[in-house]
Amino acid sequence: MQRIYVTNAGSTSMGWGTRVMAVLGATLGLALAAAFVVLSLGLALILLPVVAVFAAIGWWRWRKFAASLRDRAPAAADAPPSGSFRVIETEYEVVDPEDWPR
Repeated sequence: MQRIYVTNAGSTSMGWGTRVMAVLGATLGLALAAAFVVLSLGLALILLPVVAVFAAIGWWRWRKFAASLRDRAPAAADAPPSGSFRVIETEYEVVDPEDWPR
């Protein structure tokens, strides 16, 4: 295992091989960081239109659904009641309580 001693700037305890490895290591680290940034931006550029298309489709379907609810509401109000209730239409006459048969 190689030992690296950090000393004063004027000292030459670091050999050329160690200096080259340090520069290569820093370069590799910066290259990996730059590649990560480029990959992240590329992925964002690819996903942004996909998300926009899904949002547009969802918005269009929501408007279509809301319009169908608006169109169905007046029709349901005019429709005869359903279920257990029935409407019986008949003719009637209002009779004064004094005229009731006893």
